[in-house]
Amino acid sequence: MIGLDTNALVRLVIKDDAEQADLVRTTVRRIVADGKRCFVNRIALVEFVWVMESVYDQPRAEISRFIEAFLENGDLCIEDREAAQCALDRYRDNGADFSDALMAIGNQDAGCSTTLTFDRKAARLPEFQILS
Repeated sequence: MIGLDTNALVRLVIKDDAEQADLVRTTVRRIVADGKRCFVNRIALVEFVWVMESVYDQPRAEISRFIEAFLENGDLCIEDREAAQCALDRYRDNGADFSDALMAIGNQDAGCSTTLTFDRKAARLPEFQILS
């Protein structure tokens, strides 16, 4: 298995650097042709959302579509795909930050009864509790 970082994921969907986009696509095809898969960890997904929002000013619906495509792509091994899908659902449907949703799910899966925060937006998720 070969890992993909945030920049590679961005190049899979954004065509602002055609040479890099082609290189990523060609390399991924070669990896798959060699019988391997590409690994995408949680941090890369969180960074991907941040880059798409802050650098490329992509709307939430478009970012959601990109992540959904990653999750549905059998050539990509997404770290904890189920948690990523749940975080995506909350991001897309409930307006949660993707990183907050993924953190909440990960902490809950690790046995945390709650996650303490000062972030009022994150505290709207049931797994968070505002510190006061």
